[in-house]
Order: sequence, then structure tokens, then C-alpha cells
Amino acid sequence: MTRSRVAHVLAAAADLLGTEGWNPGTNPLMHAIDRATGFVPGKSSRDAEATSLAAWDALGQHLAGRSPRDWETGDNRTAAEVLGALYAAAKEVSSC
Repeated sequence: MTRSRVAHVLAAAADLLGTEGWNPGTNPLMHAIDRATGFVPGKSSRDAEATSLAAWDALGQHLAGRSPRDWETGDNRTAAEVLGALYAAAKEVSSC
């Protein structure tokens, strides 16, 4: 897995949520990241799982160490904030 792959997954997750609509209960960040990597628990490769986890970790780093799940469900979060965080995390990963 490369940084560019992780950045691509984060941006692809943002694109999915932008198209489908983000909802922390029915279409949360983690599901979008998993779908962007092609990860299906119990059915996917270890590489897909590792990439999904790396993307989740990169998003957490962008959020100053805050859990992305806690962040997305708190503070009356908006879809624009969620998409912005995913794109910003992608940019940070690709510039490292």
C-alpha cells in the first residue's frame, strides 16, 4: 500500500458520500472508506483491509487524533464538513 493509494481511497470515499449523501447512521465514513478500498469484512484481501485501516488512521490524524466516528457523530456535523475533512486528509497524505 502506498500513500497515493490511501489518498485515493480518502478522495473516493468523499466522492461516494457526495453522490449518495452522508449520514452518520446509515452511510457513515467507515462504510464509505471500506467501499472505496473494496473491503468487505471476511471476504476481502488483507491488502484491502490494511488500506482501509490506513485511510481511517490518516483521517484520524487529520482530525488531530480524534476518532473519526466520534467526530462525525458529534457537534451537529454537516455533510460539507465531512467531505472537506476527507479531501483535506487525502491532500495531507499525498503531500507527506
